[in-house]
Amino acid sequence: MWRIPQRMKRILFSAYCGSCGILLFANKVAWTIDLIGNSMYPAIHSNDKALIEYLTVSNYRVQKGDVVILKNPYKPTHLVCKRIIGMEHDYITNEDGKIIKVPKGHVWIEGDNKADSEDSRDYGPVPYGLLESRVFFRWWPTRRMGPIKLPGEEDILETRMKSGLCLSRSKESEEQ
Repeated sequence: MWRIPQRMKRILFSAYCGSCGILLFANKVAWTIDLIGNSMYPAIHSNDKALIEYLTVSNYRVQKGDVVILKNPYKPTHLVCKRIIGMEHDYITNEDGKIIKVPKGHVWIEGDNKADSEDSRDYGPVPYGLLESRVFFRWWPTRRMGPIKLPGEEDILETRMKSGLCLSRSKESEEQ
């Protein structure tokens, strides 16, 4: 019978703990993702690589304008990347002029490239439980590396607000 030297045990234990730490970090804190598709163009291009973080979603801290990764309501095994346009209790006006109230526990998501995006305009408000993570930093390609504080981000939301396509309504004013 052979014995494992004490130094080897320490190395194996350190490798095991390090692996557990990496898995915990990757599943609960942050990770990297390849963004494929044109629904978020021009803000995010197909094949961009970005960092995502889970804490904002798990702590219910997402807000309008955040770019999120979520399960596709029609195909739950597929993930999609979209921008949050409305939060619960907001009123959204669709292209037909119909006003939709975002119910409690839901968000309204849309792609920046409206012509090439399947989003809440197709499947309605999305349950908060389908949100997986928030995209916060693009690391590839390096010429566009930086935080996902996208050019024109405020303009997109401001234009929707001014045009009446997104109306915020606080809980206090609703209770009156």
